[in-house]
Amino acid sequence: ADNKRRLFGEANPDFTAAYTGFVNGESLASSGISGAPEMYSYANPASTVGNYDIFAGTGSLSSSNYKFNFVSGVLTVGKTLLTITADSKSKLYGQANPALTITYNGFVNGQSFATSGIKGAAALALNASELSPVGNYPIVITNGSLTSADYDFAFVNGNLEVQKATLDVRADNKTKIYGQPNPDLTATISGFVNGEILANSGEIGRAHV
Repeated sequence: ADNKRRLFGEANPDFTAAYTGFVNGESLASSGISGAPEMYSYANPASTVGNYDIFAGTGSLSSSNYKFNFVSGVLTVGKTLLTITADSKSKLYGQANPALTITYNGFVNGQSFATSGIKGAAALALNASELSPVGNYPIVITNGSLTSADYDFAFVNGNLEVQKATLDVRADNKTKIYGQPNPDLTATISGFVNGEILANSGEIGRAHV
């Protein structure tokens, strides 16, 4: 039986056989052998990573000139690839960072993280805070303490988008006596974050009142 390889969770490949020992320059096609061997393995998609016998038996083989000796092959079940993605997030300038979360793609056999036998946790890193200005910041995901007997891991970083906070600009109420010119019109701005005020907020220009 020829050796084969597949990934955890996949169906077994088609099993094939190699023939040795022909005489008189014969080959399988010219030997008069009819039928085909029986080929099977006890491995199935749920079989964990490891090596499993591929058995060969007589099946429907028959020959007038040859008898058969069968040698087992090896089916190697390798780890399947699980993609672990740091979910992208958004927040407003001045807000605390949102909770960082992870999405898993690639589980097989109806498994989830809870039932897969995976141990440990991925590590997430984000270099942003309430003071970080508007922009995009990578959410970096790495292996952390993750281990698995049946899965390899691929990691995809996420992104934190810091969006503009909203300021309220209100025209101040005014009074005047009939016949007088209009008073100077002013505005009050509220909604600053991080202890900022108009003078140090980076705002440029003035509202039209």
